[in-house]
Amino acid sequence: MNELELSGRNKKINIAAWSLAIFVIVVGVIMMVTTGEKIFLLFIILGLLTVVNVIFYDRVVLKPKLAKLRADREAAETNQEKTL
Repeated sequence: MNELELSGRNKKINIAAWSLAIFVIVVGVIMMVTTGEKIFLLFIILGLLTVVNVIFYDRVVLKPKLAKLRADREAAETNQEKTL
């Protein structure tokens, strides 16, 4: 497990999201440079929005949820020790 204590499945989803964002940004830059069309700025913007979404989810949604789970686990262990 890593800093966010992601399970195997969640870790794969996180890696897939980062990979998708990087892929979309790189394709957008390559296509904009090779064709000169400004429409490929949309690819870059969508890739950056994906990055922002992943960071937002990790920091605002996932970390508090994991902190609550960790606190609940510690509370359960404390209650279990008191009963023994």
